[in-house]
Amino acid sequence: MSELTDGGSRLPELSPADGGSRLPEFNPEAVGVRGPGPEKRSVRIAAPLKARGARAEVSRLLAGVAGERCVNDALLVVSELISNADRHGGGLREFAAGVEDGHLRLEVADHSEVLPESAAHDPLVPGGFGWSLVRRLSVDARIRPWPAGDGPGKTIVVSLRLE
Repeated sequence: MSELTDGGSRLPELSPADGGSRLPEFNPEAVGVRGPGPEKRSVRIAAPLKARGARAEVSRLLAGVAGERCVNDALLVVSELISNADRHGGGLREFAAGVEDGHLRLEVADHSEVLPESAAHDPLVPGGFGWSLVRRLSVDARIRPWPAGDGPGKTIVVSLRLE
């Protein structure tokens, strides 16, 4: 499986020997179970999940770890990613969030191979600003296609600094 950056350049392949999987940094014991301790927290949820539920999970993960502005930014990014998976990506496949080393990592998988775009269009036309907003609030944003045989889809992985 390859990771793609926003510009489409390839990143190193993940192999099973490297622990390559759809969600390599998260290893919760069960779906929906948060990891131990305040230094490393995580949650992974398979669809169906709506933006409201994802925001609630992220709020719990960030409680006592991040300031109000950071939490608000994170909740905005979560809303955009989940809503776009539903609206443009054929529906949500998986959602994962984790706090580690001063960052919030979000992973949102959907059923479409179509990559998000930063719209450069008429400001009087509503919509089209979500991906630009996600990229502006994140310190890193990558797109990883699903492996062949698992059907069409991609995972959007973003990292936000907890300040």
